[in-house]
Amino acid sequence: MTKNRSLGRKILLAMTVVVLGMLLVASSIFVLTMKKTSKTLAASNQELSGTIENSSSAYMTEQSQSRMLELAEEKAEIADEIFYEFKRSVCIVAFASEQIYNNPELYPARSVALPDASRDGELTLQVLYSARTDPSDPAVMEELALIGNIQDVLMAVNASQGSLASIYVATESGFMVQADYIPAKKYDEAGNLLPLEAKERPWYQGAAETREPFFTPVTKDAHTPRLGIMCGVPICSGGRLMGVAGAGMYLDDMEDLVQSVGLGESGNACIINGNGQVLFSTFDRGTLAAVAGAPDLRLSEDAALAEMVKKAVGGEKGIMLLTLDGVENYVAYAPMETVGWSMVVFLAQDAVDAPTDQLLYIIDSISDQAFLDARSYIKEAQILLLILLGIAVIIALGVSAALSKEIVKPIRLLTEEVGAMHGSNLDFHWELDTGDETQKLASSFESLTLRLKQYIRENEAITAERERISTELSLATRIQTSMLPSVFPPFPNRREFDIYALMDPAREVGGDFYDFFLTDEDHLCLVIADVSGKGVPAALFMMISKIILQSCAMLGLSPAEILTRTNNAICANNKEEMFVTAWVGILELSTGRLTAANAGHEYPALKKPDGRFELLKDRHGFVIGGLSGQVYDQYELILAPGSKLFLYTDGVPEAMGGESSREMFGIGRMLDSLNKNSDLAPTEILLQLRRDMEDFVRDSEQFDDITMLCLEYRGMQTPPESAPGEA
Repeated sequence: MTKNRSLGRKILLAMTVVVLGMLLVASSIFVLTMKKTSKTLAASNQELSGTIENSSSAYMTEQSQSRMLELAEEKAEIADEIFYEFKRSVCIVAFASEQIYNNPELYPARSVALPDASRDGELTLQVLYSARTDPSDPAVMEELALIGNIQDVLMAVNASQGSLASIYVATESGFMVQADYIPAKKYDEAGNLLPLEAKERPWYQGAAETREPFFTPVTKDAHTPRLGIMCGVPICSGGRLMGVAGAGMYLDDMEDLVQSVGLGESGNACIINGNGQVLFSTFDRGTLAAVAGAPDLRLSEDAALAEMVKKAVGGEKGIMLLTLDGVENYVAYAPMETVGWSMVVFLAQDAVDAPTDQLLYIIDSISDQAFLDARSYIKEAQILLLILLGIAVIIALGVSAALSKEIVKPIRLLTEEVGAMHGSNLDFHWELDTGDETQKLASSFESLTLRLKQYIRENEAITAERERISTELSLATRIQTSMLPSVFPPFPNRREFDIYALMDPAREVGGDFYDFFLTDEDHLCLVIADVSGKGVPAALFMMISKIILQSCAMLGLSPAEILTRTNNAICANNKEEMFVTAWVGILELSTGRLTAANAGHEYPALKKPDGRFELLKDRHGFVIGGLSGQVYDQYELILAPGSKLFLYTDGVPEAMGGESSREMFGIGRMLDSLNKNSDLAPTEILLQLRRDMEDFVRDSEQFDDITMLCLEYRGMQTPPESAPGEA
């Protein structure tokens, strides 16, 4: 064990053998050395903090910029794939049309009918004429009979592309063969067929002039508030322009793509077209908000913003620091080559610098404490020296000088070692064993440098791991969302019912799920379920349960048999002992007969045509996955036309909020909201219920997944709804 020879004891021994004169000299040297050490420590702490700030800030900034550029490229690639498939569909129609024109002897005459208004809402084929075209002209009739062979291609392409509003072939002779869902819109209020001047449309003129595929600017749909874009591809035969193949596509996917960019509260994204205008944006206000008649940002008075937009529109990709509406932002941009647009991603500089600021705060706290300890040790030594000064009047000069030199030497060595710490050099080595306060001070500095280097390594590792986890959770969220029906209305040609559903997971991925699908032309299967637990394990168990339930249902089994087989399949290999509550119902559309079974799930709510929403307290079976060999019961009820069925998970009544933040939303508030809006369509009923829940919970954290499904049974005589119009 090292003997503790304190600095005070050494000074006391020296003062007993030295004279007052030499002691005063030695004391002066000691005090000056202490002051020099204090200044050196202060300067080293300041330089050390600056070095760590620069290295940490540079690393954080590099990682954030790399992630932003990858995100911009990923979203741009997704959008470009959508536009490429859209253009490819039109090119297929153009190619098929050219084959018909170039080889007329291979194709029989096929007629094309005028629009049939009674088939509104169905995918139909019709012919429309220009006001300057005579339908009875033999040449026109002959060409129509020839190009009528394109109708199968038009119908197949439109049916296979969910985002297409319509697709068509317009000819130089003045008629157009079109496949869409709105034949009734082709007539005026008096029932007269409206002329169509296709050759005056931008998509036709652009393709005819350039003889290349041509995209129009974004326009508002003629029959709905949705935005769309059109593409035209020229049709040539023997070097002569015969017409233009064209199509209109809704841009809902672009809006969803922008909103899906996840960079926290300070992150944003937008899409800029080839004219420098913002089309879609997560900015609610400011320079980059998406507004009607948006300005060309290439002409902005902000030179940096204008330069960034020019590069983005010019097909470049990159990242830069930009001041936007008074806020410093990192901006990453990547091109969509098919349409000449660009995806732009923004992240506030403060969000990038926050981890560095936290690191510096911790380092400053450690450094300040070490500096205070050093000053305390120095002050104690000075006080001891002053006390002993009065006692050492008769001490010998020679011994005083020798001992004074021995005392100061370790302190000078410590000063030199501390002074050598600068820049990126954080190494501190102390090999001298003095056994006094100098040794303690040296040990404190050595411990400090080791902790700082370890903290920097851990912080870099944690930052990289967070980026990886964030990317994987974002991918898992997209995969899970794609497993659930998300296109509404899901069955636009079915008039017997209307249905809508939504799910808000408490975390990036959830354990709730809903499903609905036709097992045959007269039976609709409805499923809603809640898996125990949350997060990734619950999401995996949810996917397994959904697949098994759907597979059993498609075999034509009854609800009770579906639950029984699903339970046996899950119990066969359920080592984690997870379980799921589920409600399964099969609705016979022709009669309104609903057969259902409940495996420990919430009671459904039912509204009769002239009544109110009330809980249907059906018989509960045991949860799925809880016990093998369970046999489930089922029950039946008749839905009259106008009846509505509401299904939900426990995240709805158990949502926490209110003034105390511990009060639940409850069944009562749920039923009040349903009955307040009971005359609305299922979509509006669910959206209004979600708004009522948001008003109740306010800023409280969501602890459980929220899933809802509403079905309105209309019976076999319900009139058809209007379908989306031509883009």
